[in-house]
Amino acid sequence: MGGTRDHSLDAARSLLMILGVPYHAALIYSPGYDWVMNSPDGIAWIGLFADFIHSFRMPAFFLISGLLITHSLRRHGPRAVLTSRASRLLVPLVAMAATLNVAQLWMESRAIDPGLTAGEFLTQTIPAAFWSGGLVYHLWFLVELFISVLALCLAYPLLVALHRRMAERAPGLARWLADPPDWLPPLLLSLVMMGVLGFDNISDRLVTPLVPTNSTAVSIVISAGFFAVGVLIAHWPGGAARYAKASWGVALTYLVCFAIHIGMVGVEKPMPVRFLDEALRAVAAWSAFRFVLGLTQSFFSAESRRVRALSQASYTIYLLHHLVVMAAGFALLAVTAPPLLEFATITAVGLFVPLAVHHGLVRRSPTLRFLMNGVPPGEAKKQSGPARGREAMARRTG
Repeated sequence: MGGTRDHSLDAARSLLMILGVPYHAALIYSPGYDWVMNSPDGIAWIGLFADFIHSFRMPAFFLISGLLITHSLRRHGPRAVLTSRASRLLVPLVAMAATLNVAQLWMESRAIDPGLTAGEFLTQTIPAAFWSGGLVYHLWFLVELFISVLALCLAYPLLVALHRRMAERAPGLARWLADPPDWLPPLLLSLVMMGVLGFDNISDRLVTPLVPTNSTAVSIVISAGFFAVGVLIAHWPGGAARYAKASWGVALTYLVCFAIHIGMVGVEKPMPVRFLDEALRAVAAWSAFRFVLGLTQSFFSAESRRVRALSQASYTIYLLHHLVVMAAGFALLAVTAPPLLEFATITAVGLFVPLAVHHGLVRRSPTLRFLMNGVPPGEAKKQSGPARGREAMARRTG
């Protein structure tokens, strides 16, 4: 799926994916947080740092994914887009779950039970992890992004027909929806976040992971909601640039919403306050999304070889970093060093090892590009062959 790409959007998406490295490294040192491993030497403030990243990283990622898919839908149609995204999302999901995520499960299981045998791991641990979604780990976003893409592609012809009918029968409403006020996106996101409250009262199945994933109906609805708003933004005048703004006002809006939300964590809240809390989370994520887009449009709107290299590697970095962070974390548990230095070391290793693997191995191997980035072998050969300039013009992310 070639075509002109917005460099700033690619840069923003890459930044959000790469932020997964310090986020997961921070969880190791977050006091009171039960991750796959926890250092006995916690860092008091680092849990707040992890909460800061978590508050906007994946919501903004799904917004940007919705923005980016719209051009492909217009250019190629829903069937071609679905075929392409199925390869890009599902092949790496299955390949990584069956290999590197199994290695992560082995490390985690051995840390809990040093006496675990290979036979027990193969016959007991892996099947139990599969049926509980434990093999998905951090790749849940691939599941939820594919479901979002699938729903959009299936509904796209109907949505186009509904839009045409609305333009004929309710032209005023159609004109309003074609260029709505700027408060509509955060309102829609707030409604998404508030709308899933009480799902657990309807049925436990709505908050139970869907086998064999670790995603629930609630998490899928939220991710798909942010994705859908991204699609809407792409259809409005100005697109992403209309909302990109790295200003003090946007930053302050985020900080106020984030601070109030954090202040209410762990507090028993009546339903009206829960609705308010979810709305604050939505507005915080929206404000951070605007700020990130403003930054990338200010600094990365022009084509850059370095930014393109990092953008192409960001997918591989996200797929591999979880294993690398875990391995580095386990290694440093046996070392006496300042916790902040350990955190910085794990973050650096978690970033640069996958970056080196991508440019040293994945980028050069059509087979690895297919397994880890979902790029079909024939397409990978074209991109790594003599027509190197075509790759730069297409500006694909790896």
